[in-house]
Amino acid sequence: MERLFIVLLLFTGIWGCFGVRPRNYHYIDEQMTWQDAQEYCRKNNSDLATISNMTDNTRALNSTKNNVWIGLNYTQGAWRWSEDSRNASFNNWNKGEPNGDGNKPKDYCVVMRRDGRWNDMKCKHKRHFICNGEEHRDYHKEKMSWQDAQSYCRNNYSDLATISNMTDNNRTLTSQTNSAKKPVWIGLNYNNTQGAWRWSDSSNASFYNWKDGQPNGDGKSFNNFCVEMRKEDGRWNDAQCTGELPFICNDFPMILIRENTTWEEAVEYCRENHHDLISAHNVSMRERVQDVAENATTPYVWIGLHYTCVLDFWFWIDNEDFIEDSWDPDNDKRDFCGTSGAMKKNGTTLFSRSNTEKLNFICSLCET
Repeated sequence: MERLFIVLLLFTGIWGCFGVRPRNYHYIDEQMTWQDAQEYCRKNNSDLATISNMTDNTRALNSTKNNVWIGLNYTQGAWRWSEDSRNASFNNWNKGEPNGDGNKPKDYCVVMRRDGRWNDMKCKHKRHFICNGEEHRDYHKEKMSWQDAQSYCRNNYSDLATISNMTDNNRTLTSQTNSAKKPVWIGLNYNNTQGAWRWSDSSNASFYNWKDGQPNGDGKSFNNFCVEMRKEDGRWNDAQCTGELPFICNDFPMILIRENTTWEEAVEYCRENHHDLISAHNVSMRERVQDVAENATTPYVWIGLHYTCVLDFWFWIDNEDFIEDSWDPDNDKRDFCGTSGAMKKNGTTLFSRSNTEKLNFICSLCET
């Protein structure tokens, strides 16, 4: 029976992600009107929070400490987001909401409650608020070819940087160290088969920031050309993919679920609602898991590490090899049967915990 469980666990975990890029959020511990909150976020190169799906809603809720303004307000006869004035295609209204002023919601904006549900409220009231946060970027000064940089990012982070708008471009530019002088690889390359510029994560490119005269390839084609970002102005050049440059990775997106479940229930929840239970193969990944886990309500959090008694080995559920020296020195190593992997909410080493113990857990999120 356990053999079948292991096969199903690994097989169902190999499927990729399909969806929208998850957002980050930044809680502001000040109370303002909705309009003043909007102005504050915009002055800091952002906007009031946009929430596109339940994953975003959960991430926004995890960032808050109070009822907060989000970026939805009633304007031009519809509920629209502050960021781009588009209609809201997703909502999470509380029962009976929105109720406005006799169903005339002019001058009404939206508050997220502590349970994640939404209420409409007069925009003139003062509340805490959340801004759209920066997408995490990691600059690496080591010089590599585009393909080697892609492999490095995929093994240690998520992927080479994807850039979707000018705000994103500026954030990527500022993620470079002040001493950096060379251009850096980003995730855009020319797909010879499709005859188009595509991101490393396989998404289509809809935003470009080419330098004048770019892209120019070799004068005949763009085969084997990738894209570098210039340090001085953030503009893009195409360049031979074999050239060696510093590069920028997208960090790995993940979400803390503050529900107490068994390990198997955590896997099921992550796969039904997000992507998978997070696999944290190395120290750099576990450091990022710790940043998320510190807000857990249990002393440990489940991760995607499992022990099989029948086959007598540990494995990550994303099929990566497990390195035995990752255990905490205080972890009991005498009998692993019936256990799975966990991390302390304030540490980066691994512990084995009973599969039936109920803990918070961390899911990986889809990016593309």
